[in-house]
Amino acid sequence: MKLNALLARGAAAALACALLAGCGGQTVFPSVPEDQTPSSAVSGQEAQPTPEPTAAPAAQGALELTERESALGSYELFTMFSNGYAWVWANGEAGYLSEDGQYTPLYSIPREDIFNIDVEQMTTDGFTLQQNVEKLSELYSCPESGIVPFYKDGLWGYCDLSGNVLVQPAYIHISPMGQLGWGAREGDAGSEWIYYYDVIEPDGSVIVSGKNCWCDPRNGYYFVDESGDGGAVLYNADSSVVLEEAPYGFGNCPMPDFTTWEEGVVVSGVPYDRTGAKLSTDGRKIVGLSAGSRPVFQDEGGFGILNTNGSVAVPDSLSYISDVMADGSVYVQEKDTGALCHYDGEMNALDDGALARAKTGERYIDEERIVPITPVEICDQSGRQIALMESEVEMGGAFTVSCGVLKAGDWFYFYPTDSTVQTYQFTSAK
Repeated sequence: MKLNALLARGAAAALACALLAGCGGQTVFPSVPEDQTPSSAVSGQEAQPTPEPTAAPAAQGALELTERESALGSYELFTMFSNGYAWVWANGEAGYLSEDGQYTPLYSIPREDIFNIDVEQMTTDGFTLQQNVEKLSELYSCPESGIVPFYKDGLWGYCDLSGNVLVQPAYIHISPMGQLGWGAREGDAGSEWIYYYDVIEPDGSVIVSGKNCWCDPRNGYYFVDESGDGGAVLYNADSSVVLEEAPYGFGNCPMPDFTTWEEGVVVSGVPYDRTGAKLSTDGRKIVGLSAGSRPVFQDEGGFGILNTNGSVAVPDSLSYISDVMADGSVYVQEKDTGALCHYDGEMNALDDGALARAKTGERYIDEERIVPITPVEICDQSGRQIALMESEVEMGGAFTVSCGVLKAGDWFYFYPTDSTVQTYQFTSAK
């Protein structure tokens, strides 16, 4: 199930997803400010004993949470499973492990270079297990295309899961490969060394290069400012123009009031579709785009969805809206009831059975063990509890973690402590 939503940017939201990383996707619009591992899997520390999850009797048509085991725990670093594979590293060798346990080595790489892959150089090496898994999953997870990073002699390129090199290693940093890729290389600018950036197609051809160049691999956008005056042209992956001026700032990245979505972009609260056409908003505050280039607005009641003509498609009663699925549909969660709903691309409600989501409760002290505990509740599509789990990870109070809608077959990564991970799979209730 694809729910790799573009996370609303902010440290608070990143912290919230750290506890429940890998549960089917990330928050598009959180309700608060912004595979397979044995339960003994650890990173650098001995596993701490943790209580088994408390499960409620399964409701008709609901999901069950079943713990799964695999060889992930024998690797020093690993990602969550994505499209059937997890990236793993041990003893200087990296490769991909399939869900059925088949391992394919791809390259040798020293640990200090693993986190340096990031084209934006936002490294997290040395953090807790869940933070490392989350960050590594962003960088190395296997996409639908099967095109993954490839390393050799300190430089990066791309290969397939069989090790066939598609883009020769030529970059000091790269992004994951989605609709596009983004590589950084050093160049001589007279008295100083500077970065040049290449926007790369999956077949390895370079679309554009420049000092002021940016790419959104997943959603398929890029911009380049050839004049250097701060007014970049925003393009789709096929090089058609979206906007003649896209504001960008430090690090060749978009300014905070400019966000890209699969269905279009939002600039200073004004939404545009992928052709650059301005969308109607009826004067509402727009915070994103959903299915069919529909603007998402936020009012006191929560989030809602507009039609492209400005009329209301879904009222402001939502706490969560998923990314747009391959079929154009979206999942949402009702703010008051916690119920999950599925809408098609025309905003018609769908009834497709068992779904689940996770949320955290108010932190308390386990008086028997003298340990602070964050309760984590797994709920079905009606808001009914499926399981209750306990984590020692500090989450800073009571709030709901919007963590993606889950279906049968999806994996759930739970961190009972800072150094342990338990992996579960959702199955249909018997």
